[in-house]
Amino acid sequence: MENAIPPSQLATAADRLPEGFRHLQAEASGEGHRFLDRLAADWAAGAMRFDGPGELLLASYVDGALAGIGGLTLETLLPNALRMRRFYVRPSYRRTGVGRRLASALLEHAAPVAEVVTLNAQPASFRFWESLGFVGVTHAGLTHTLRLKSKSKQ
Repeated sequence: MENAIPPSQLATAADRLPEGFRHLQAEASGEGHRFLDRLAADWAAGAMRFDGPGELLLASYVDGALAGIGGLTLETLLPNALRMRRFYVRPSYRRTGVGRRLASALLEHAAPVAEVVTLNAQPASFRFWESLGFVGVTHAGLTHTLRLKSKSKQ
């Protein structure tokens, strides 16, 4: 079946970047995306470890291979918000459900601790984020926001 979701596993990156990160980073760089280079540099310097309140870095593995990565950090531009960061899915795993599963897990994690999730996406990914409920904004440094339903309102 084409475009079926392959068997995958999500893992939290806590004390080190995930196994296979260098290959993922090289693939992203080859596509002209430098944000995984920033992730590696920030991680090495201890500047961004996704270990603050509500923060999380998740890796998605498919049959043992690192297929994607994404994280949440505190958003400094808006109150009670988290920011989706360093989200990347390898081209061979796009349109298979890997990105949707990764993003959904991050949003589920965010729901009890934030009112809003923000992101600054590349135009090529706008449709993906909008399919998850994100809405385009004209706020400096952001392209989209998603208002989360609080647990008390569900």
